[in-house]
Amino acid sequence: MRPDLAEAAKTFRLATGPARWRGRSGNRRGLGVGSSQEFLDFRDYSPGDDLRHLDWRGYARTDQLKVRLFQEEVAPHVDVVVDGSASMASTPAKERATRDLVQLFAAWAAREGSRARCLQAGGGDLGDAERHAFAGGAPFAAPGLLLRQRGLRVVVSDFLQPDDPAPALRRIAAGAAGLVVVHLLDPWERQPQELGATTLRDCESDAWLEVQLDARTLTAYQGRLQRLCEGVQHAVLSLGGLFVAASAASPGELCRRHLLPAGVVEPAA
Repeated sequence: MRPDLAEAAKTFRLATGPARWRGRSGNRRGLGVGSSQEFLDFRDYSPGDDLRHLDWRGYARTDQLKVRLFQEEVAPHVDVVVDGSASMASTPAKERATRDLVQLFAAWAAREGSRARCLQAGGGDLGDAERHAFAGGAPFAAPGLLLRQRGLRVVVSDFLQPDDPAPALRRIAAGAAGLVVVHLLDPWERQPQELGATTLRDCESDAWLEVQLDARTLTAYQGRLQRLCEGVQHAVLSLGGLFVAASAASPGELCRRHLLPAGVVEPAA
């Protein structure tokens, strides 16, 4: 791992909030009964229960044997769903940021004691994030593999496609305890400059287009981009998720400028 990436992974950690998770043994609140110090509930005593957990004070008052139950603590499952289309590598900075985000979430999951699964949107296992070849332009879709229940689902995509991503996001979010969607764009994609007569190439279809990048064209583009961003944000918020509008940057900047303010990460203790 590069030094700047390792520094960001060490400086921050996942902010999992009050949700209750499923996963391996860890230190975040789980759904079930465990062995933490946090009291959860009482239940009737059954032969074989740990006598250390008997509620003797309650027995003195009610003459009924009750057992104290304590909160389970887990390391949440983390499933990272990555848009593997060619537009995610339309610029070196955007490609680098995509790969960095995958590795950061995997590192944060490992710190919790979990193991992140990195999956390709509309496909299977992403494999090595550093070696994945971003290619093609298939519509954004849920992965072909089952996502783990009551875990954290992370989506990284630019959503630059004609189809509405909301149905796919609903399928990805189904059964999750938490959803994070990082809408990643290159700074130039967010704020292109006037260049006059320009030839553009669609990196997914390889089609070429002659355009005038003048004020009128850019105004129309900004309007369409705003509608796209607002549509994705609305879909994510309606699912109870966290939406992050991120511009490609260094790992530290991605964390400080985008993930931290959105409540996705917090300073590591």
